[in-house]
Amino acid sequence: MNYHDLEHLSPPFPRLGEEVAIFLETEAQEGLLLYEKDGEVLQKPMARVPGGLKAQVAVAQSPFRYLFRLPEGYWGSHGLEKALPRYDRFFHLLAHPLPPEWALGTVFYQIFPDRFRQGPKDLAPQDGAWLYGGKPIRRKAWHEPPGPDGSREFYGGDLFGVLEALPYLQDLGVETLYLTPIFKSPSSHRYDTEDYLQVDPHLGGEEALEALYQALEAQGMKLVLDGVFNHIGATHPWFQKALDPKSPERTMFTFFPDGSYQSFFGVRQMPKLDYASPLTQERFVFGKRAPIRHWMRLCHGWRLDVAHAIGEGGTNRKNARWLRALARAAKEEREEAFVFGELSYDTVPTLRAHTLDGAMHYAGFAHPVMAWLSGRDVHGLPAPLGAHEVWQVLHDHYAALPLQLRHTMYTLLSSHDIPRALWRLRGDKERFKLAYALLFAFPGSPAIYYGDEISLSQPNPYEVWAGDPYCRAPFPWDEAAWDRDLLRFFKRLVHLKKTHPALRQGGLLPLEAPEGVLAFRRRWRGKEVLAYFAKEGARLRVPQGVDLLTGQEVAGEVEARYLLLEPVS
Repeated sequence: MNYHDLEHLSPPFPRLGEEVAIFLETEAQEGLLLYEKDGEVLQKPMARVPGGLKAQVAVAQSPFRYLFRLPEGYWGSHGLEKALPRYDRFFHLLAHPLPPEWALGTVFYQIFPDRFRQGPKDLAPQDGAWLYGGKPIRRKAWHEPPGPDGSREFYGGDLFGVLEALPYLQDLGVETLYLTPIFKSPSSHRYDTEDYLQVDPHLGGEEALEALYQALEAQGMKLVLDGVFNHIGATHPWFQKALDPKSPERTMFTFFPDGSYQSFFGVRQMPKLDYASPLTQERFVFGKRAPIRHWMRLCHGWRLDVAHAIGEGGTNRKNARWLRALARAAKEEREEAFVFGELSYDTVPTLRAHTLDGAMHYAGFAHPVMAWLSGRDVHGLPAPLGAHEVWQVLHDHYAALPLQLRHTMYTLLSSHDIPRALWRLRGDKERFKLAYALLFAFPGSPAIYYGDEISLSQPNPYEVWAGDPYCRAPFPWDEAAWDRDLLRFFKRLVHLKKTHPALRQGGLLPLEAPEGVLAFRRRWRGKEVLAYFAKEGARLRVPQGVDLLTGQEVAGEVEARYLLLEPVS
């Protein structure tokens, strides 16, 4: 068998021009390393060493593309091919700057601040305090379910509340908090920013952010903020000035002859920024007061909202250039910054262009897994996927990623933008457990959406297919409402991800299994975990080993819906 992954690079996170030893596990006695440089495909003989073949080569460019020429054919990211494949089937290696070590496999917890926990009661806005979209905002009681006026509905959660919940989050074991937007805004979702340099007073202001950051630092935890840099709020002073055709700010946006303007998804409250404008570049990328720089003193990284849409002229033109510039800006302020993006579709071209440290793994994980388990896609349409088809999608995306980003993908099942996983599964908690066991067994940085761990779902009937606003219900702090068994299960998954190197940063290999079973192996430096998932349950024949979820020894034939097995050598 031939096998090549991150553990076969030394050093695994090189600088441009640095020499890297590249190893291929193989039984082949000879082979060549083929690599692309300056438009040419060069070759270098590989030496036979214990366990495989090795060659050393300087990383001449980023991305650095290479594959192996063996007697039986070409071995690239997607396996053996008889003819020289396209570049997109080469392995892709990136050079510095790269994701910080702390981000590899880190366990995320996503929080929607208005809905997580309330601290001081006087911070919450009063009912009808201002108009949003021409209608007064609503102050809702914590126990009330969210309704269709989601952006106008305020529950009063704040950053002091998150700070109060820190013991709960520590007990759960999460390592990195990702907060949806916290800067001043007239809506409860805060994706229409009114002031990027002011933490919303209703969330506790900068005082609350600093207190939360310091507390996380003391516990060795990380904080990632939401960077809404594709568009701005229509109430922001810069956009208000831009309404004057003679103002310098006019260049920051894309106006049409009839006076209308380009906006996010046609929502007038969110006019789209134009990165062709030197003023936009200065205020969002290069200037010292650019928010991505300014707030690095109180956070460890950023999630870039609708990262796939950022660009020039009201489009995503030169998208890779500006994503790269935003990520570099954060890293200039804090070298260990982690910047990932909301890339809702195919992440591979953007990440191979050496732009971000990772992306939300919708297309390569969340969407195919939930379609398989629920029978419906993210839009609610029938999606008859089998285990084999799901494996093909998961492996195809994994194999195509640059090697150093395979473990920094924000890998998820639920989020503030899509229906909650438990709701999509019609409350089937065993299948829900299977989904999260798969999430934590798969390569990447697993993300828990607040409340999933205690069985928080949605109030809308299954026939009314929607995520936002119903997926944003307040966290129930009355522990009588919690599913304690589910919470214990989540704690076990988090513990396994943090303590088993094969699950944290091991490679991904196929594993034979019966029809209808999704199975794979995770391997790191000779240690393996075998993972099996069957949505209807299955009879499996397994080697002797330890079931990591129960701690019990198993061997031979077992009945299971999900199993994480560490073989006993």
